[in-house]
Amino acid sequence: MDAGPGLTAIPQLDDLIDAIDSAAEAFVLWDADDRLVFCNDHYRRFFGEPDRVRPGVRFDELVEMNIVYTSISEISFLPQGWDPDRYRERRIAAHRTASDTFIQLRDGRWLQSRERRTRSGGIIGVYSDITERMRTELALSAAKQAAEDANLAKSRFLAAASHDLRQPLHAVGILMSALSARLTTDRQHAIAGQINDCLQTVTGLFDALLDISRLDAGVVAPQPVDLPLGPLLRALAREFEPAARAKGLELTVRPGAVAGMAAAVQSDAAMLGRILRNFVSNAVKYTSRGRVVVGVRPRGADLRIDVIDTGPGFDAAEAQAVFREFHRLDGAMAEQGIGLGLAIADRLARLLGHRIEVISRPGHGTRFSLILPRAAHLPVPEPVAPAPAMPAGLAGRRLLLIDDDPDIRRAAAQLFDAWGCIAAFAAGAHDLAGVLDAMDGPPEAVIIDYVLGDGWTGARLAPCLRARFGDALPMVMVTGDTAPERLREVQGLGFPVLHKPLNPMRLGATLRALLPSQTGTSQPL
Repeated sequence: MDAGPGLTAIPQLDDLIDAIDSAAEAFVLWDADDRLVFCNDHYRRFFGEPDRVRPGVRFDELVEMNIVYTSISEISFLPQGWDPDRYRERRIAAHRTASDTFIQLRDGRWLQSRERRTRSGGIIGVYSDITERMRTELALSAAKQAAEDANLAKSRFLAAASHDLRQPLHAVGILMSALSARLTTDRQHAIAGQINDCLQTVTGLFDALLDISRLDAGVVAPQPVDLPLGPLLRALAREFEPAARAKGLELTVRPGAVAGMAAAVQSDAAMLGRILRNFVSNAVKYTSRGRVVVGVRPRGADLRIDVIDTGPGFDAAEAQAVFREFHRLDGAMAEQGIGLGLAIADRLARLLGHRIEVISRPGHGTRFSLILPRAAHLPVPEPVAPAPAMPAGLAGRRLLLIDDDPDIRRAAAQLFDAWGCIAAFAAGAHDLAGVLDAMDGPPEAVIIDYVLGDGWTGARLAPCLRARFGDALPMVMVTGDTAPERLREVQGLGFPVLHKPLNPMRLGATLRALLPSQTGTSQPL
């Protein structure tokens, strides 16, 4: 170590100087005039001419040495490129602040500088080599970015593939609904029912992809309320009882009571229903014999909803993997599906702040549990109102469909004819004016596809229609695009958005809700 004469004249500092000289860190002491008092060899080796780094040298002289020997200069002070004047200014300013600084050298090393003012106005500095730590952190950051990029690429690929596949399914669904209204024999209805079952299965797979895209897009926002569990669990029992009975399974739902009162939780009704529906659906689907039980029990200040089955179960090592997107188990669990149901349930639970637990034993069954907070107050059930009269139907209503796919327009013509509607069809902006002029009166509702030809979109065309017919014109947007950015866009359109493949019953219900009642007419769907 080089030390000034003032220090070497004090014998009791010899041991301290020896300790500093043998330390792994670089050490330096400057006086109040920024002249070097002493430093160890580790500090001297940072410079192009170590022999010049000796007591009495000024800090700015060492900065000038770095400017000459740019191969080892501290490039982190000039991330945008080498500029001697800017480097000089920034390096001296950083030194005079006497604070902590991360420094990258041109040779690839990283240093952590810790500088502090002394009582006499000087600066004491300790420099640690953190190259390995920074390399690890940079590698982790790069891996994280690569994973995020891959996830975004996956979402875009699924959105593109989903859109192209939804189009023909959309047309088939509409045609099947129109065909069903014209069937006359039980055999015809049975075959149509089987086709519809297949369509519902495929639609369910696409809906799972849509849910993932919606979660990726961040357009799913929880709206927690105090929610009684009884009605939700009884609805699940009604929904899955036919499927369970067809497989010879016993489905038992026990809403339960806590402290003598009906169980109630704080959650989002739709999101909670989706989580439990995924649990029960999997239990019924993968259990070949035995039973499925849905129950509620207290868990401290929370409640635990259990879905227990006597299915094949799986190894404990798979307990976390089952929640990964597109993960499917081998063997008996590898039924129809694309491995998204539990991934969706897990992400919804995280959004809600709920916790999922899973216990499974191969050959014995599985228990999925959802732990969620109890409701602060038990909701008071609303009085049951008398059932309203059937709303006015769609017979005689003037509808306008805008879709650039001729198959969709032909299928919709069959469907609207079965409903008794007066329908007009346009392919896009280029033929819309002529179609409107040919209509016997303005449209009462418009169904418009998002993606149209010639660079037009439904979002762009909708304001033009409302400018002509008024803001009150009922509109329904239909889209097969599930890209996250597209979902965020359609979320803010201000009118209903339906996703392909379209359920004709849902379209009919949406139109009925939008259209004012029409006395004296009723056309059931």
